[in-house]
Amino acid sequence: MNGGNRQELLWQLFRSFFRSRSAFLTLFERYEARVMEFAEKFEIDRTRLRVSADDLLTLLDFKSLEELRDREILTLKQTAHVLFRGPDATDMFDHHVSNIYHELSILKEEHYTLKEDFLRLDKKEYDRFFREVAEFYPKRLRHIKNLYGKALRRLESLLPEMTKERVLIRSLFIFGDDLLEGSYRGGLPALYRKMYPRLGAARAYAEVGKSFVESGFEEEALAAFLKARDALARRSRRRDHEDARKRLAAEVEKQIGLLQSTPTV
Repeated sequence: MNGGNRQELLWQLFRSFFRSRSAFLTLFERYEARVMEFAEKFEIDRTRLRVSADDLLTLLDFKSLEELRDREILTLKQTAHVLFRGPDATDMFDHHVSNIYHELSILKEEHYTLKEDFLRLDKKEYDRFFREVAEFYPKRLRHIKNLYGKALRRLESLLPEMTKERVLIRSLFIFGDDLLEGSYRGGLPALYRKMYPRLGAARAYAEVGKSFVESGFEEEALAAFLKARDALARRSRRRDHEDARKRLAAEVEKQIGLLQSTPTV
C-alpha cells in the first residue's frame, strides 16, 4: 500500500466509523424511547411489556438498520481489514469492527423475521418468538453499543501514531466538527487532545497550519494558526508544559505574522 492510498483510507476509516456510530446511537436512542413509550402507555415495567407483532416492528427502523449495515459499516469493515489486518496479526480495532458488523447482521435478520405472516397467524409461535426478542433486542443493542465503545478506545490509543498523516489531520481540521458532532464527546478539540497528548488542540492546529504552508495553501494555513492561537489562550492545567507552550506560541505568532504580511493577488 503506498503512502497516499493509506492516508486516504485512514480518513475514510474515520469518516465511516464516526458516521456509523452516530447513526447507531440514534437507532439505539429511538429504540429506548419507543420501549418507554409503550411501557408508559400500558402502565407496566418494560421488563414485563408485551406488544403486538406490528408494534414490535416499530421498535427498530428496519430500513435504517439495513442501510447502516450495508453502507457505512460495510465500508468501515472493509477499510479496517486493509489497514489493520495482516497475515500474522489483526489489530483489536479490526476485531471490534468485525463483531459490530456481525452483530448488526444477526439483529437485521431477526427483525426481518417479524415481517413473516406465520408469526401473525400462529399465536404460540409468536409467543415463543416474542419471549426471545424481548430479551434479545436490548441485549444485542447494548452489546453493539459496548463494541463501539471498545473500538473507539482502541482508535484513541492509536491516534498519537497518526500525527504525520497529512490527509487525515487536514481533513479533521476541515470536516471534523461536523463529523464528530453527536458521536464524540468534546468534539474535535477532545479528539486532538488524544492525538497530541502534549499541548492538545493547540499543537494539532499548529501542525495542520504547517502542513498547509508546505503545500502552498496560505488561507487555510492562516485559519489553522489562528485557531492554534485561540487554543493557546485558554489556560492550561498542565504547568509542566509551560515552556513548550511558550515555544509553540512564539512559533504560531511568527507564522501568523508571515501569512498576514503576504500580499494577496
